[in-house]
Amino acid sequence: MKKIILLVLVLFSFSPVNAQFWKKKKPKKTEAVAPAEKKKEGKTKDYNSIITKEAKTTSGLFKVHKVTDKYYFEIPNNLLNKDMLLVSKFAKVPQGLGGGYVNAGTEMNTQMIIWERFEDKLLIKVKSANSIANDSLPINISVKANNNDLTLFAFDINAFSKDSTATVIDVTKFFSTDVKAISGLSPEIRDAYKVKNLDESRSFINYIKAFPLNIEVLQDFTYNASKPSVLENTETISIQMSQSLILLPENQMKPRLYDSRVGWFTLNKYDYNSEELKSDKKTYIRRWRLEPKDLEAYARGELVEPIKPIVYYLDPATPEKLRPYIKKGVEEWKKAFETAGFKNAIIAKYPPSKEEDPDFSPEDIRYSVIRYVASTTRNAIGPSISDPRTGEIIESDIIWYHNHLRSYRNRYLLETGAANPAARTLQTSEEEMGEMMQW
Repeated sequence: MKKIILLVLVLFSFSPVNAQFWKKKKPKKTEAVAPAEKKKEGKTKDYNSIITKEAKTTSGLFKVHKVTDKYYFEIPNNLLNKDMLLVSKFAKVPQGLGGGYVNAGTEMNTQMIIWERFEDKLLIKVKSANSIANDSLPINISVKANNNDLTLFAFDINAFSKDSTATVIDVTKFFSTDVKAISGLSPEIRDAYKVKNLDESRSFINYIKAFPLNIEVLQDFTYNASKPSVLENTETISIQMSQSLILLPENQMKPRLYDSRVGWFTLNKYDYNSEELKSDKKTYIRRWRLEPKDLEAYARGELVEPIKPIVYYLDPATPEKLRPYIKKGVEEWKKAFETAGFKNAIIAKYPPSKEEDPDFSPEDIRYSVIRYVASTTRNAIGPSISDPRTGEIIESDIIWYHNHLRSYRNRYLLETGAANPAARTLQTSEEEMGEMMQW
């Protein structure tokens, strides 16, 4: 009997049930601490370890820091998801690049962007303003879903400001590598000159500066290209690019519909607020925001000055002898604005000296400039940068090509020479040429 009881106890001690009882319990998978979380937290560092005492800082729209060879943006959280423009222009170009209408001052791309936080990253997203609907309407959900913002670049968040109200990111890579949307080289230019790649060893950020409403960036880019526009044996294209980042007005200007009886630069939108049985295409004009200082006097029909006049600066490259005529030509337009109730609505200014304004640059989006371009092109054009939401002109560059003087000389000789002895020459006088430019 004792032997039977002992055998039962031995079997019980080695049964599977008992073995499980004595095994150490493993923690459930859901209870395990995710190591990725600790790694993610480690990406963000202490502010002082990123923005050191050696940092050179400019303050404006937001802070820009340069630490050795790196550039950092310190973007206030209240500017996240705010509409901004990113404008890419040529500051310098090699001879012949892109044909007759590509020159210093040519705008190559304008994008409406926002800064958006996603987990441990800050994103630049490109927005479209081509389709619109009121936020209160259900169809606005579909408008947003079918016009999704594009992610242009993703930045790791390096640090937060000491009071946690701003986010610090390293923008060096964004502005020093070949980001095609801001490079200035269109697919057509890349194809025409057989552009291979950006040579980063010959490419640099000249500066990044902060101003009250904008950030200005100047870059030198050198590309390897099999068929460059000039000096083919070098297989090189070197350009200088200007990037302007500007905060768009919180108080949006009221758009104005286009009237085909008057010539305007325009923008198109598809309006889903409309009662039309389709997406209603509407065309708005691009125009300056002129608002009277004295509304009551303006309503009485009196001439009043605008809160913010239109100001054009002459390019520092403009020949001295032509400057007075160009200035007068701009200010001839005062008469037209007076019929709309404004006095001194448009002003032309000579370029400031370094002492007057050390930061003045024709590439700076704060300044509208009449660019004088050393080119064999015989023409003049008047592009502008406008708010894609409303058509409000933010900045304008009038491009006057030097050889356009020859066009005026030829017309003067051919159209008036029979009756005007002064026109019967290939060397039109300065005074007569100036008068033609003015008009």
